Amino acid sequence: MPKGGQGRADLIYGLVAAVAASAMFAHTFSARYSNEFLFGDVSTVFFPRLLLGTIALLSLGLAFKGLRSTSTGGLPKIHFRRFALTFGATLVGIVLVWYLGYLIGMPVGVFLVGLALGYPRKLILAATSVAAPLIVWLVLAKFAQVSFPTGTLF
Repeated sequence: MPKGGQGRADLIYGLVAAVAASAMFAHTFSARYSNEFLFGDVSTVFFPRLLLGTIALLSLGLAFKGLRSTSTGGLPKIHFRRFALTFGATLVGIVLVWYLGYLIGMPVGVFLVGLALGYPRKLILAATSVAAPLIVWLVLAKFAQVSFPTGTLF
């Protein structure tokens, strides 16, 4: 059984994440994107839809887990410094991907988020920060023909 307010936290966080992911999922069907499934290029929306659909389903699972919990306590305490650092590192990562592209911005962003979360092994963090985005790019961009952000500066 969860400790403290974990049940209520699961319910709230699960519902908020499910609503946000569902809204972004619905946005991928707007006129802004090419939606011709038989003849058009669907690679620009395929991967976001796959991720957002998965996030929405897993978030609903988390909310359901929170509903089933017998815990009635308050929400867990948030460590503001770690939250602020992680949020800032995520924003820096997003800006770097926007301006420098996925292959440059994502490794830096992943490394900064790992630092903000206090990951102690910097060498492993650096290797993972480079290898994971590179593998994702290789599999999805080269084999599945999913387009990735190239950056506005290059």
